[in-house]
This record gives sequence, C-alpha cells and structure tokens, in this order.
Amino acid sequence: MTKLRAPLSFSLAITTVCGKIGWEAAAKVTGRSIRTVRHWSESDRHGTPTLDQAMALDRAFIEAGGDHGPILSCYALQLDVAMVDAVACRTALADDVALFSREAGDAVGRCIQALAPGASPAMIQAAILETEEADAIVPRLLGRLKALLPGNGAGAEARGQI
Repeated sequence: MTKLRAPLSFSLAITTVCGKIGWEAAAKVTGRSIRTVRHWSESDRHGTPTLDQAMALDRAFIEAGGDHGPILSCYALQLDVAMVDAVACRTALADDVALFSREAGDAVGRCIQALAPGASPAMIQAAILETEEADAIVPRLLGRLKALLPGNGAGAEARGQI
C-alpha cells in the first residue's frame, strides 16, 4: 500500500531521496536503522533526521544523479510559505499607515475649518466624522505593529480580523 505524504513535507522529501538511493544506503549515510529512516518518511510519525543527517541524505541523492537536495528544497519552500504571513503583515501595515495618514490629514483639514470664525454645525460635524474615521484605524495599526514583535507571528490581529 502506498502511503500519502503531504506536499512540502520532510517525509515526502525523504521518500524521494530513498527512492533514488535506496533505504539501505539512506540508513548507512545517516548512521541509523532502515526502520528509523522509514519512520522519517512517514507523515504520521513525528521523527525527522538531524541537520547533519539531512545534509548527508541530500548529498547522497545528488551524488546518485539527483539534480537538487530534496530535503533542502523542502525546508526552503516551508520557510517561504512561513514568511508569506510576515511579508503580508508588513505590506498590510504599510497600507494601513498610508490610509491612516490620509484620514488623519482629512481630519486635521476639517478641524482647521471648524476653527474658523462662524464655522457651521455641519463643518464641525464633518471634523468629528473625519476624526472618528482616522481614530478607527489606530487599533488595527497597533495590532499589526504588535504582530511584528518576535514570537507573535501574523495572527488574526495582524491581519486586521479582530
């Protein structure tokens, strides 16, 4: 029976390596048993090779005619996927800073108009509305900024979903 392995998983990368070099060779280059290497190749198990063992597997794969290091590629793709949220968070923060800047500018302009002698109640209401619109963006900005702190990741708060 063929086991399904998650895309971008280390288990799939190890299976790819072992498909080219064989399970015995993989065990030999890692200094582990064939059973351990097979466990690494199973998505429902939690073990993975050390960095030295992963490098040895990738090197053996390339030496056997492979054109890349499957485990290295897997790691790089997983890192790229993980960084999407952080990059998206910074982009969203930049967008919100630009929006806040526009709204704050509109609020300041309307407040100046409301200061003019003889300003109508409609002008004062417009100043209040613009100030409230600018103020509504501040919690989202704070959430996005806090999400950039180490260990916080880009969660719902960072994406402006709270």
